[in-house]
Amino acid sequence: MAVEDLNERHPALRILEDMIRIQSVNPHFDPGGRGEGDMADYIERRCAAAGLKVTRQTVFPGRDNLIIELRVGKPDQTLLFEAHMDTVTLGAMENALEPVYRDGRLYGRGACDTKGSLAGMLYAMERCAAQPGLAGGDLVLCASVDEEHAYRGLLAFLELDIPVAGAVVGEPTELGITVANKGCVRVALTTHGKAAHSSMPAEGDSAIIQMMRVIRFIHERLEPELAARVHPLCGSPTIVVGTIRGGTQINIVPDRCVIEIDRRLIPGERPEIVEHELIERLERELASEGVKLTVERLLLDWALDTPQEAPIVQAAREAASGVGLSDRLQGVTYGCDASKLQELRGIPSIVYGPGSIAEAHTNHEWVPVSDVEQAAEFYLQLARTFGRLGAVKG
Repeated sequence: MAVEDLNERHPALRILEDMIRIQSVNPHFDPGGRGEGDMADYIERRCAAAGLKVTRQTVFPGRDNLIIELRVGKPDQTLLFEAHMDTVTLGAMENALEPVYRDGRLYGRGACDTKGSLAGMLYAMERCAAQPGLAGGDLVLCASVDEEHAYRGLLAFLELDIPVAGAVVGEPTELGITVANKGCVRVALTTHGKAAHSSMPAEGDSAIIQMMRVIRFIHERLEPELAARVHPLCGSPTIVVGTIRGGTQINIVPDRCVIEIDRRLIPGERPEIVEHELIERLERELASEGVKLTVERLLLDWALDTPQEAPIVQAAREAASGVGLSDRLQGVTYGCDASKLQELRGIPSIVYGPGSIAEAHTNHEWVPVSDVEQAAEFYLQLARTFGRLGAVKG
C-alpha cells in the first residue's frame, strides 16, 4: 500500500501506525523495554482531545493503566473494552517500530498483539464521544499494563470494582467471537540428587537422570491421557516442558535439575485442582524410581467459558451481523485477560480482535489491514448494540 493512500484508509489504521512507532516492550522480557508509559501518554492525549474522561491508575512506577470513560446515563448497561498496551521484546524483527504496509498487511511489533485491537477500540470510543447518541450504554475502556507477563494491570483495574455488565477483550481472534479459551498452570519442578566427582559417579545421585524419568513420564503417560480429552471449542488440554537447567560443570555429578512446565487447561478444569493433581501424581508414581521432587508455583490462570446466551454474546453476534461479519462463536487455545474478568468479578466476557495468534510474537508480526478496519467497526457497532441487551452487573 502506497504511503500517499493512507489518508483514504480507516482512522483506526492511522491510530495503529502511531502505536507501532511507540516502543512498549514489557520490561520483564527485556531490560531495554520501556514499558507502557509512552503508550499511555499517547492514548491520554487522544482521549482528552476527544472530551473523554481519563484516569491513570499506577500499577508499577512509570507504568499506568488508562481508564477512559464515556458516561451517557446508563451505568447499569456499562460495556467494558479492554486491551493491553505492552508487547513482547522486539527480538530480531527488522524495523519493528516502523509501520510497513505490504500486500494488504500492516507489519510492526504489536500490530497483531494487540495494538490493532486497541486502535479499533479507541476509534469506537472517539466516535461515540463525538456522537454520544451512538452509545447504547455507558462505555469504559481499560488500556492495561503487564498482560504479556502476569496480567497485573487487569488485576489492579478489577480492584476499582467499576460496575460492568459485559466486556470485550481485544486479542487476535481472526474476527471470530471467542467465548472460550484455555487456562494455564505453570510450575517449576526441581529434582534433588547428590553431588560427586565425575570419576566416581556411583558416589553421587544425578538429578539430571532423575529428571529424565520425570520427562519420560510426562511424555509417555500424561501427554496421551490429555490428548484423549477434547473440548468442543478449545481442543485438548496439553502439557509442555518449556525449559530445563541442570548441573554446574562437566566433572561434577549434578545435585540439582529444574524444568518449567506449562499445562494448558480446557474449560471445566480448575487450575488449583489441576496443579494439586499434577504434583501429587508425579510424586506418587515416580517415588519408586528414586525421584525426589520439589515444586514452585509460577502461574495459575483460569479458562474462559462464557455462556452462549449471555447478553454480551448475543450483542456481539448482532453487532457482527450488522457490519457484514460472521457471527460464528469459537474457542482459542491461548489465554488472555477475559478469564480474570469472568472468574474474579463474574463479568460475562468475549474476546475479539483483528489478526491471527499465529503471527503474534513473531519476527514478522503483521495484521491484515481489512481486519483492523472491520474490527473497529465491530467495536463501534457493539457499543451501540450492547446497551439494549446488556444486563445489570454490580
